[in-house]
Amino acid sequence: MNPFRILILSDGRPGHFNLSDGIAAAVERLGPSVTVRHDVRRGRWPGAVAAALTRSRLPSRAMLTSVYDIPEAEFPACDLIVSAGAETLAANVWLARSRGVPNIFYGSLRLFQPCDFTLVLTSYARNANLPRHALALKPSRLDPDSLGPPPPTPDFAKPTTLGLLVGGDAGAIRYEREDWNGLIELMSATTRQNGVRWLVANSRRTPTHFSDAVAHLAREVESPITRFLDVKTAGPGTLPQILEASAAVLCTADSSSMLSECIWARRPAVAIAPNRCPLTPDEAAYRSWLRNSRWCAEVSIRTVTPDLLQSAIAGIVPCSNNPQMELAALLSDRIRIGGAQAAHNNSTPHRTMRGR
Repeated sequence: MNPFRILILSDGRPGHFNLSDGIAAAVERLGPSVTVRHDVRRGRWPGAVAAALTRSRLPSRAMLTSVYDIPEAEFPACDLIVSAGAETLAANVWLARSRGVPNIFYGSLRLFQPCDFTLVLTSYARNANLPRHALALKPSRLDPDSLGPPPPTPDFAKPTTLGLLVGGDAGAIRYEREDWNGLIELMSATTRQNGVRWLVANSRRTPTHFSDAVAHLAREVESPITRFLDVKTAGPGTLPQILEASAAVLCTADSSSMLSECIWARRPAVAIAPNRCPLTPDEAAYRSWLRNSRWCAEVSIRTVTPDLLQSAIAGIVPCSNNPQMELAALLSDRIRIGGAQAAHNNSTPHRTMRGR
C-alpha cells in the first residue's frame, strides 16, 4: 500500500511548523501516511498583493514561481497540503489548485478567501463560524496516550512534582526583575511549605540572568529543582519529559502555544502572568475559552502563593479525551481524509517523494 502523502509548507518559524506538524500527526492516525516539509518564502511580495493575485485568473503555476521563486515541479508529490503562517498562504492556495488536492491552513486568512481552502482551523471564536472554518485547540504532534494516563490532581499535602515552562518577553508582554524573582520565590516557597519538586525548562526568549539563577538554584543542596532542561544544552524535544513527570505544569503567560501543549497532553495547566501582560482581543478570547472549559487557570506572579496555586490547580479539569484523536475525527469528517486515503491506497500509483 502506498502511503498517503502530506506536504507541509513551512515559513521556517518553529511555532508555525509545529502547528502544521500537529495537523499532519492527526492525519497520520487515519491510515498509512508520510509527511514531508518544503520551505517557502514570498520575499519582497506583500501579503495583500499575494492575496489579490490568488483572486485573479492568472495561472497558479506561474504565480507560484513568480512570487516564491520555486517551480511547481520542485515541490514533492502530495495528496494533502498543510500550512500555518501568513507567509505560506498564497503558496498553499496555488499549489492546491495546480495539484488538485485538498488543503488545510491553521490561523487567520487575512485577505485570503475561505473558498480557496478545504478547511481552516482557528483558535479564535470570532472566526469559527466563517465558511470552511472550525474551532480547534492549537494542534501538537504529541500523542497524549504516549505519556500514559493523566496523573491525579496533585495534593499539596503530599510531595508532588510540578513542571515550569519559561518563555520571555513577547509582543506587548514584558517581564521585570520582580517577576523573575517571583518565580524563583514561588518554587522555593512551595518546596519549603509542601515539599514540591520542580522540573524547569526555559526557551530561547528566556533572559540569561533568569536561566543562570535557575541553574544556580538547581545545584544547591535540597534544591526545589529536581531537573533543569536548558534549551542551550538540552536542545528541542524536551517538553514530553516535563509533561510525563509532572502532576501539573505552570507556563509563563507569554506563550499560548506552551499552554495549549500542556492542555493537549491532558495535564492541569496554569498560566502564570507577569505584571505587564496585555493580550490582543483574539488572544484574550482564546485564553477565556481555555479557562471556561476548565482546562487551565491563570495566576499572577506578583500575588501567587503556594495555597493560591494549589487552589488554582484543584479547579482544573483536564481533557478526558485524546485531543489528537478528536482532531483526526474532525479532519475525517470535514474533508473525509480517511476515505481519501483508502481510495489513494487502492488506486493511485506510487510516485517518488522528493527531498525537502
